[in-house]
Amino acid sequence: MNAMLKERIGERVGALKISWRRASLEAGLEAGFIQDIITGRSQLPGEDALTSLAAVLQCSPAYLVGESDDLAGAAVAVGAAISASDTVQRPDAVMALRIVDELLAGGHIEAARVAVRRALKAIAVE
Repeated sequence: MNAMLKERIGERVGALKISWRRASLEAGLEAGFIQDIITGRSQLPGEDALTSLAAVLQCSPAYLVGESDDLAGAAVAVGAAISASDTVQRPDAVMALRIVDELLAGGHIEAARVAVRRALKAIAVE
């Protein structure tokens, strides 16, 4: 599982074009959090850390640990409420909503709030 976690963190950081340090700090973790995982100094992070990190990396915690191959997880209700044209135009917003839905379903309210704030900030910048 640790190899999958390393691979998926690397993939998401690369896809988002952010540094390990930035992703760690945006998740509210120590600056070297991801570096410690990648280098093997740290093993599987705790659930809260993993959830915060997943929100920053715009994927589900299940995706990071290899329990799912779907980036967003099973947030079907939110996705169904968004029209197909909106999905094509704003896949980032759809992903953010799916992540928030999954976080809320898992009882991770603070992590969901963080994800919402980041999404609103990104929308305001556009």
